[in-house]
Amino acid sequence: MTRTAALLLNLPGQWQSFGLAADDDALATEVASFVRERFGRRDDQATIRAQQRARLTEAVRRARDAGATQFHFSLEAPGGLAFASTVAEYRPALPLGESTDATALTDALVGVLATDVDAEPSQRWEAFGAAGGIVFEREGGLVLRRDRRIEAADPERDAPTVVVDYWLTEPGRSRVVLLSFTTALAELAPLMTELFDAIVGAAVWAEHDDISALRAELRAE
Repeated sequence: MTRTAALLLNLPGQWQSFGLAADDDALATEVASFVRERFGRRDDQATIRAQQRARLTEAVRRARDAGATQFHFSLEAPGGLAFASTVAEYRPALPLGESTDATALTDALVGVLATDVDAEPSQRWEAFGAAGGIVFEREGGLVLRRDRRIEAADPERDAPTVVVDYWLTEPGRSRVVLLSFTTALAELAPLMTELFDAIVGAAVWAEHDDISALRAELRAE
């Protein structure tokens, strides 16, 4: 059996993990159960529960349909403050070649990302930097980070969001893992990015035959 490296996140404060069930009804039931537990059953909270249930169900379903392998929703930061964020992990199959060298992998990845903005291969790093991308080291490899702001479709009802994507090279393998953080605290984007940087920096790789079983064990602790 081929062993796979699980990326384990040390998330600060309190977070809720969702199982990304393939069945829509099972997914909706899991979210509804969480919302009831979180917001109670009071009649005057019915509208808030319905809104939260709809938004969270859509977020979890969207992550699942995009191939997410884990999804977490923030409840409270250390100290009890809410910081309205999610993180999803993806393991995309990208044409990065066969090298397991972190530098070669990030160079190939930047070439793939350059196609998103129609940049020439020779200008891939310039295009990545112009889009706000940076590269930094962490134990066992390199990380590419890129962020973007998404304006609310209805500013009277919703807040703008910021998405911060991190591509981590997987030690000893010719692939990367994507961690995508989303926060509704767009006006605090620099501070939130510092927090997300710290989470990525503290993440650890763990060899395991069954990643899902390992994460289930960790959630149960």
